[in-house]
Amino acid sequence: MENNEQLDYMNNNSTSIHVGKRIEGPILNIVNDEIYVGIPGYKKDGIIPKNEVYIEAGKDINEVYNVGDTIEVKVLSLSNSDGYVILSNTEIIKESSKRELIKKYENNEAIEVKVDQVIKGGIISRYNGLQIFIPASHIDLNRIDDLSTFIGKNILVKIIEYKEERYKTRIVGSRRVLLEVEKEQREKEALETLNVGDIVKGEVKNIVDYGVFVDVNGIEGLIHVSEIGWGKVKIKNLFKVGDIIDVKVISIDKEKGKVSLSVKALTEDPWTNIEEKYPVGNITMGKVVRFTDFGAFVELEPGVDALLHISKISNQRINHPSEALKIGEVVKAVIIDVNNEKKRISLNMKEI
Repeated sequence: MENNEQLDYMNNNSTSIHVGKRIEGPILNIVNDEIYVGIPGYKKDGIIPKNEVYIEAGKDINEVYNVGDTIEVKVLSLSNSDGYVILSNTEIIKESSKRELIKKYENNEAIEVKVDQVIKGGIISRYNGLQIFIPASHIDLNRIDDLSTFIGKNILVKIIEYKEERYKTRIVGSRRVLLEVEKEQREKEALETLNVGDIVKGEVKNIVDYGVFVDVNGIEGLIHVSEIGWGKVKIKNLFKVGDIIDVKVISIDKEKGKVSLSVKALTEDPWTNIEEKYPVGNITMGKVVRFTDFGAFVELEPGVDALLHISKISNQRINHPSEALKIGEVVKAVIIDVNNEKKRISLNMKEI
């Protein structure tokens, strides 16, 4: 009988364990979000501390684990103050996730991550226990001023860097590369639906010194400053980001994916029937808008400027038009010549 008891004891304590060993055992109990695990053939039971229990966000421990289930764990320590072996199933999940992530990285596949926190230079997200850094420049196509709006959200990213270092793994993801592919596809589809001459609605996306960028059916087109109005305009006084405006498609470059738009083309050319609007010999009024050495230009209406030659400004001799006129001044003059082909009108103040 003594020999049998010794044999049973040896059999029950024949398993050897070490830090880092993977083992499987039954869940004995779940208390205060900690899991007690039986270690087959070993003299001690194990415990998975709360912070080493892997649970998907939004779930309760009792939804995921049940007493009697078999769980795979990794040994972190051979004994704690209560005599339990300290275990982790978070590390098991991480190792599995790493293998899966490496495969997706090599296959250039996207993954879904949950944004955890904002740090300097970007955000931290999680993928099955793994930490993935997403630089601020890779979160969106455009600059995001408040990155905290992404916290708690699930987003699709593509791994652009995976580096195994001695004590840690560096994983960098990008949402922007996926958005760029989507944008390219939308633009390609939009190009097929647009034709030169179409009049469509678009949303103002950006305003720059040389024009306005407008989203039309998913593709961004440019209204060059020269296509905004017939006369000189101040862009920022006419549009603001988010405005919905009517535009006309004036050119499409499918190879470069560029679309040129016009607001000016939606209105009549002010030089149409110019001879009828400004008959020679009649007196008209206009605003002085700019000077040259040989005279002053007077705006009769937006898009129609007339030349007041220096010799036709005053009966007295002047060396520069600024000696007799001021920018912004409204003057009266006689129309002495109208040339629609050259888009030129000449005035004379000396006859007033």
